[in-house]
Amino acid sequence: ENDWGPVTSIRHNDLDRLPDLPPYPSLTDNSNFTTFYEKLLSAHAAWDNILRRDEMRLVIDLECGDCVLVANQRCMHGRFAFDGSPFPRVVMGCYVGMDELGSKWKHSGFSFP
Repeated sequence: ENDWGPVTSIRHNDLDRLPDLPPYPSLTDNSNFTTFYEKLLSAHAAWDNILRRDEMRLVIDLECGDCVLVANQRCMHGRFAFDGSPFPRVVMGCYVGMDELGSKWKHSGFSFP
């Protein structure tokens, strides 16, 4: 427990997209921001180390033409780098709201949670 309450979700990108944070302290700043950022960087590195463990990964080899759908709010996902020549990888994104998806699935005869 802390002043922010219990953790309800985790959003993570090891490259960027940290949440809105207090301004980074200057070298002369004696506030607790320095401690805050030290703990933040330490927690971020620890989380990255957990996610990089082989037992935390499900690796799926895709063939040319395969399509993958990912529920961004329910599944962490990523891609390995690879040499795409002579077939470059094409990554296209699209966002669909759960209400719209559920309605379309139900009207198509599928069950939807």
